[in-house]
Amino acid sequence: MSVLNVRLRLLEDDGTDIRPGDVAALRRQLTAHPDLRGHVGSVPSALAEGEMSGGGIELLLVGLGSGGALTALVTTLPALLQARRSAASVEITLADGRSAKVTADSAEDARLLLEQAMREHVNPPRP
Repeated sequence: MSVLNVRLRLLEDDGTDIRPGDVAALRRQLTAHPDLRGHVGSVPSALAEGEMSGGGIELLLVGLGSGGALTALVTTLPALLQARRSAASVEITLADGRSAKVTADSAEDARLLLEQAMREHVNPPRP
C-alpha cells in the first residue's frame, strides 16, 4: 500500500513554533495510539531564507497508509491540544503545499483535506 506523508507543525496561538520538547511530547503521544505507532517520525524544519543553520525546531512526519491512521490522527490531535496548558494548534501540510490547521475545538478542515488527499493518492487523476 502506498503511504501519504503529511507534515505536522505545532504552533502557539500567535503563530510561532513551540519548543522542541513540546514537539517531542506530541510525537510520544501520537505514537501511543495503535493506528499511528510506527508511522510518526521527525524531520528538521526547512531553513528560512538567509539562515545559516536551523533553530532546532522539528516537524513531525506522519505516514498515512490506511483509513485507520487518518481517522486516528484527526481525532487524536484535538484531544492532545485540549490537554495542553497553553493554547496551540497543529498545521498539517501535504507535499503539494495544501494545508489545514487543527485546534482543540476543530479538526474538520484537516479531516476533509486529508480524506481528499488520501483519495487522490490512492486513485490519482488520469491525464
